[in-house]
Amino acid sequence: MALGLALMGCKPGARLDLHYLPDFVAGSQNVFRPAKIAVPPTTGSFDSGNYQVGAIYVSDGTVRTSLVVDHAAHAFNVGLLKGLADAGLVPVTLDSNPADGKPPEGSDFILTSELEQLEVNKRFEAKQTIHGQYFTMRAVVRVKFELRNRDGAVLYSGEINGIENEPPSPVGAEVFLPLETEPAESLSVALSRAVGLLMLQPKFRDALPLRAVAPTTTSSPAPESQSQ
Repeated sequence: MALGLALMGCKPGARLDLHYLPDFVAGSQNVFRPAKIAVPPTTGSFDSGNYQVGAIYVSDGTVRTSLVVDHAAHAFNVGLLKGLADAGLVPVTLDSNPADGKPPEGSDFILTSELEQLEVNKRFEAKQTIHGQYFTMRAVVRVKFELRNRDGAVLYSGEINGIENEPPSPVGAEVFLPLETEPAESLSVALSRAVGLLMLQPKFRDALPLRAVAPTTTSSPAPESQSQ
C-alpha cells in the first residue's frame, strides 16, 4: 500500500519487458522425460494491464521513475512454459484451469501457478565509485505452485522465491561492481530463478519421470599375473 501511494504522483512509469533466461539455474535443464504437463494461465491479484512493480529512487529517497509490467501474470506464465520445456517436459497450454482440477485428456499432469509477488526497486545513493553512482537493487518474484496427477491428487505444493540483489557480495577489494544495472534485467533474473528453482524441488522431481542418469564408467585394474 505504501508503495502504491508513493507512486500515485509519479509520471507515467517505465514499462519493463520481462523474459526468461535459459540455463540460468544450474541443474534445471533436461531433468525430466517428455511427460505432457498441462499449464493453465497464472493467477494472482494483478491488474490485466500495467501493474506497478516498484520504482527507481534518487539519493534523497524520492521516486524518480515508477516501474510497471504489462500483463504481469501472463509474462510469468510465458517464462514458466519455456522453463518446463527446457527441463524436458512437454507443456500443454490451457485457456483456463479445469473446474475439477484434473489435467485434460492427453496430459499426464497439471501445474497451476499463483503469482504472489513481483517487485523490483532500485535505490541510488549519493556516493560515487569508479563504476559510477552507487545503487542497490532488489527484485523478488514469489510464486505458489501446485502439481496434480490424472486423478487430481496433489503431488507437489510449494511456494518459491526468486530473488536477485545488486550489487552482489564484494570479492576481494571490489568496492562496487553490479552484474545487472537495469530493473528489467534484474526482475527477469528473479523470474528465471523462480522457474528454475521449481525444477530442483525434491518433491517436484519425485513426482515426475526423471531422465535416466548415464552410469559412470570406471576402468577396472588389469588382473595381476598369477605365479606358476
